[in-house]
Amino acid sequence: MIGTGRALAALRSQWHGTVMLVGQPSEETLDGAKAMLAGHLYEHFGTPDFGVALHDTNLLAAGAVSLTSGPAWASATSVDVIVRGVGGHGSRPDFGKDPIVMSAAFIMQLQTIVSRRVDPRDPAVVTVGDIHGGTKRNIIPDEVKMELSTRAFSAEARQIILDGIRRSAQGVALSAGVPDDRAPIVNVLEDESTPVTYNDPSLSARVKATLVKALGPQDVFDEPPVMGSEDFGVLGLDGHKIPTVIFWLGAMDPAKFAAAKAAGNPLPGAHTSRFEPLPEPTLRTGITAMASVAIALLQN
Repeated sequence: MIGTGRALAALRSQWHGTVMLVGQPSEETLDGAKAMLAGHLYEHFGTPDFGVALHDTNLLAAGAVSLTSGPAWASATSVDVIVRGVGGHGSRPDFGKDPIVMSAAFIMQLQTIVSRRVDPRDPAVVTVGDIHGGTKRNIIPDEVKMELSTRAFSAEARQIILDGIRRSAQGVALSAGVPDDRAPIVNVLEDESTPVTYNDPSLSARVKATLVKALGPQDVFDEPPVMGSEDFGVLGLDGHKIPTVIFWLGAMDPAKFAAAKAAGNPLPGAHTSRFEPLPEPTLRTGITAMASVAIALLQN
């Protein structure tokens, strides 16, 4: 971002208008863009005509970029589930209601939501990423806590998933004979959720044409939609009032990337401790790409 700002300042004679360089926090928890809008970002600094962002990736060599037109990233919905039972001694499970066994059944039942309830032409994902329950091997606990992440490309699929999570939790509790006052708790975390990231097709075409001119057609690729999620699109406001585009920036050593691709083994990605981005030419490409796009949009 600093490099882009310096490039635009050095090339000030080539464009006119106002540039907003937005340092958005908390992208990984999907609440940063909402917080900035709640803090009156546009009231303080003006409402932009366009929004453009980039995100690095292990799926492209440094020096290359890619983008998607239309729906690009899935929506994400964070859900907390507490399966409550009746604790007791491990030797007498018949005296209690085991929330660990119920949780195991619940997790397996979740796998049928996408495969049997969502239109197979409508991509969706349900993942249990965190589960905690119990304190010792011979004690049946009172409850098990889980953190879920769901992804979808349509409002219909998202609602089917949420309804399915609630019904599945209620179903395993009912089948286990859990008392009504110990029913499961399902909490949808709207502050840690985000809608589909939509790349405006018209703006995408303009951005791609600029990237091809700046980097060469051999280093600009079309990218299919991904099930990952991103809250940058929230800055486009409801109904996509502000056209936005986010594109991918290759960050991998070209030699290592080529070798890994030939072997069929993708290089470690950004959410692993083994992610190894190559600073040069990744930064140079990102600055060239973003500054070129900004200048192209600010010439009209």
